[in-house]
Amino acid sequence: MSETFRQTVHLLMGVLGAGIILRLGDRGAFIFLSVVLVALFLLCDAFTRGYDVPVFSRVLDESERTGKVPLKGGIAYAIGALFCLAVFGREYTAVGLVTVGLLDSIATLVGLRFGRHVLRGKKSLEGTLAGAAAAALVLAFLVPWWAAVAVAAVAGVIEACSPVDDNVAVQVGACVTLAVVGVGVGFV
Repeated sequence: MSETFRQTVHLLMGVLGAGIILRLGDRGAFIFLSVVLVALFLLCDAFTRGYDVPVFSRVLDESERTGKVPLKGGIAYAIGALFCLAVFGREYTAVGLVTVGLLDSIATLVGLRFGRHVLRGKKSLEGTLAGAAAAALVLAFLVPWWAAVAVAAVAGVIEACSPVDDNVAVQVGACVTLAVVGVGVGFV
């Protein structure tokens, strides 16, 4: 398993998922996320039963950590996005997906390379700060800069400290933060 490849997949899931959700409309976004979730469950079942699924098995071998439930991260991503879509709407969901994709990927890659100050488990201060900074920079194109900083800061704390799967928790935290600060999303 290549951690760089894994984090690239993670990042692409967030950014591409956000773009697709915004293009589809409310009903289309719900159908898209539901289909993705069911497909991931079916693939997870196939992999845990030992089946080889062309193309997907190869990607899974390259992107999944050893000893983990296959596609658990992808399933959590889809569950988090479905929840955010139901509660907050497409625009906030897109911000949540971009936030988790960027923050988690950058935090992991920087933390592995430069992390010296452990916050919790394998989470480092250096990785968390880099991930939050990257998320804030990109989110500033979507929401006011101060809201981007607030979302990235809250998401960084959640990613570093939450015992809950960060693929869900970061998305929900980003959406809740946007709702609390009362910001509309400016890219729709």
